[in-house]
Amino acid sequence: MKKLFTIGLACIVASLLLQQCGELDLTADYKDITISYGILNPNDDVHYFKIYRGFITDANALVEAGDWDNVYYPVDSIEVRLEEYKNGKIVRSAVLDTTTAVPQNPGYFPNPKQLLYYSDWKLDRDAVYRLVIDRHTTGDEVYAETLIVGDFNITNPRYDWNMNLNQTYTIKFYQAENAAMYDIYLTFYYIEVDNATGAIEHKQVSKRLNGDYIRAATASEVTFNSFIPKSFFTTIVQAIETNPSVTRYIDAIDGNPYRCIRLTVWAGDKNYLTYREVATPGSSVVQNQLEYTNFISENESAYGLFASRSFSYKDLIMENTTGHSEDTLVNSPSTKRLNFDYYRNSPEFIHDHQ
Repeated sequence: MKKLFTIGLACIVASLLLQQCGELDLTADYKDITISYGILNPNDDVHYFKIYRGFITDANALVEAGDWDNVYYPVDSIEVRLEEYKNGKIVRSAVLDTTTAVPQNPGYFPNPKQLLYYSDWKLDRDAVYRLVIDRHTTGDEVYAETLIVGDFNITNPRYDWNMNLNQTYTIKFYQAENAAMYDIYLTFYYIEVDNATGAIEHKQVSKRLNGDYIRAATASEVTFNSFIPKSFFTTIVQAIETNPSVTRYIDAIDGNPYRCIRLTVWAGDKNYLTYREVATPGSSVVQNQLEYTNFISENESAYGLFASRSFSYKDLIMENTTGHSEDTLVNSPSTKRLNFDYYRNSPEFIHDHQ
């Protein structure tokens, strides 16, 4: 029996948190199936869109998925447009060009080159955007629309962070317009100095603070109080390997002394939230994976996601008075084996204060 194999950007983009590939058994005649993924971020200078087509094969579908001609439309067989609407009227429209400059990680699909459609528009947060795919071979089109997630700010913490707090800490941020869900990440920046050569390598450790996604509510401000700052030291210990040949120091984000912690809040729109809800397997024994798409097409001939997300971040100082966060990082039994020294002894600190 032949199989129609459909693939999406979700299978190759990592953190973008999208994880879904599907395989459908067909007994009917082949029809043109379009699979497209794109997430608009108003903070980005370039916006990329992945567009695949379903293919039919009686061979191993995973092997056949590595054939460029199987998974991608010939560029002259489709036209991809991005359209901008305000008050129900079209404001801008542009046919998107393609690029292979962004490499794809090794896997089942063609790599290291991949075909992406892209736009360098500066997005208007008050507009509605439509991605339109005209299929010349069939004469029809598929499309999806999304609003843009608005600006928002983190209100707490403000300046520094006592990582020694062994109790829940309240993180607060304003709601973003058009946002339906949030994820919170904490990133610790540090450097490794090779003890033999003095070479410096910048590194980081990141952790998602919320377990399930945080839903938007009616209040103007979101409060998250399920994080214990001191637990992040455990994350650091688990993520960083012991290496006696290097000495480590906290980094300085953008050259700001002791500012080595970045708190980032990601906001996603309702399309993104629905995709997450549908694509995440349930807790039952039967792990059926449902299909979700916000693409509109005739005869259900398009799948994928066109959505929006945005972020706000705050760079924080690791509280460094005597007996607090930096002392713990350098001297505590759990982290001492990682060879952290005080930032004041860092070659970057010394260089900046000569």
